[in-house]
Amino acid sequence: MLEVLAYLFEQFYNADGLPDVSQLAKKLSLAGFEGEDIHDALAWLGELKQIDVTPYRALDTHSGALRSLQPVELARFSDEAAQFLFALDAAKILSAGERELVLDRVWREPEGEVSAERIKLIVLMVIWQKRDALSNLLIEDLLFGRDGAALH
Repeated sequence: MLEVLAYLFEQFYNADGLPDVSQLAKKLSLAGFEGEDIHDALAWLGELKQIDVTPYRALDTHSGALRSLQPVELARFSDEAAQFLFALDAAKILSAGERELVLDRVWREPEGEVSAERIKLIVLMVIWQKRDALSNLLIEDLLFGRDGAALH
């Protein structure tokens, strides 16, 4: 699915919006993507549209506040996913509100450990809407990696 999101980023990120779902599905199919990947990417876009960042913005006024994960929270993350989130936090890539939004999205996941790939998709959801230079760089890094190849 990351390949589909990489394609969407390249084709539509700077556009005014995406085509409607049926047109987008056709474009993705014509571009050579598999049905399951298209379905997953369209579901991801549906989740993206439902995110309301407004309640989380109030947390950004407390940017100096420390946040540590409780053991029950930390237990939801794979080791790699936790390391990724800690690295974003240490680099101050996510604001306090964005970090809490990511954590809330993790709690909406089905029971069990959240993988690094899934946490990256959640972070993508949170930052995709920002459209600033730092977010664009992070999106490119998440989707294409440092060597320019789409992540798998």
